[in-house]
Amino acid sequence: MNLFGRKKAEPPPPPTSNAGPTVSASSTLNAITKLRDAGDTLDKREDYLNNKIKKETDEAKKFMGQGKKSQALQCIKRKKMYEGQVEKIGQARLNLETQQLALEQLNLNKEVVEAQREGAKTMASVTAQMGGVDAVDDTMGAIEDAQADANDIAEALGRPMAGAYDMDDSDLLAELEELESEDLESQALGVDLSELKGLDAPSVPSSKPMPSAPTGKVQTEE
Repeated sequence: MNLFGRKKAEPPPPPTSNAGPTVSASSTLNAITKLRDAGDTLDKREDYLNNKIKKETDEAKKFMGQGKKSQALQCIKRKKMYEGQVEKIGQARLNLETQQLALEQLNLNKEVVEAQREGAKTMASVTAQMGGVDAVDDTMGAIEDAQADANDIAEALGRPMAGAYDMDDSDLLAELEELESEDLESQALGVDLSELKGLDAPSVPSSKPMPSAPTGKVQTEE
């Protein structure tokens, strides 16, 4: 019997992730730096061995010139040993460069993925701030409805009011024909007769008698 009540339930273990251990960007850069440093060390070692190879080659030629064949053979053996190390260094350098390029590519891919993930989060946040696709669709529908209502109101305000100009078209046409007839008569007369009333006609000027023609003969010059 438990004198202190029920046993407190233990908290569930944190969820495990299959993504593996988290690698920081600094650790990736450190690994790339170490690979580069190792490559530089191999280059220095290769230069040293190449100098040894040259030295042993020169010594072998020297001993051969002096007739010391056994010493010359020892130089050639050491030369072959150095060449074998140089060959191994070349393969090791190739492995280092391959791994370095792979890490650099992975680091670049990581930055690209992180940038894309951040962009996706921002896009989702902005979409949520706008209320989502359905909210934007509803807003556009409301705008279209409001525009249609505004067009209907403008059309209603532009219609003539009933009874304001309730006239018979036949009466309007008769009046128009009458005005047209009076205009034609005025153009035919050319003058408004009402303006000529009360005006005196101008007097005819008196003519003087014309001189009579001469009766004598007209003298001509010879």
